[in-house]
Amino acid sequence: MSPYELVTHLRSLPDEWLMYLLRQVFEQRGEERYFMAVSSRERDPVSGQWSGRTDYTAVAHPDPEHYDDPLDVDWGLVQHGSCAGCQVSLASSRKHVRCPLCGEPAYLT
Repeated sequence: MSPYELVTHLRSLPDEWLMYLLRQVFEQRGEERYFMAVSSRERDPVSGQWSGRTDYTAVAHPDPEHYDDPLDVDWGLVQHGSCAGCQVSLASSRKHVRCPLCGEPAYLT
């Protein structure tokens, strides 16, 4: 598969599948810690200009102790909360997750 075909294929995947695949790749990349995040920022509806601080929310993965198949749903990032261990903001499609930064379990609502 060419890189262009791969990109086309990855774009067609549901969010849960894409995040799962990328996490599998990132975990094999060695010493550095990779994680996915969603960013948000204010945008003026009239001018279209971005302003203010950019906020980041780490995408947490389903906790395998609570879910047998991490790919059986694709609800989008509808659950939100934070990690008690490192205090990072988290989002996921599942309530029981693992923090992608420190690995601690978290419960999202």
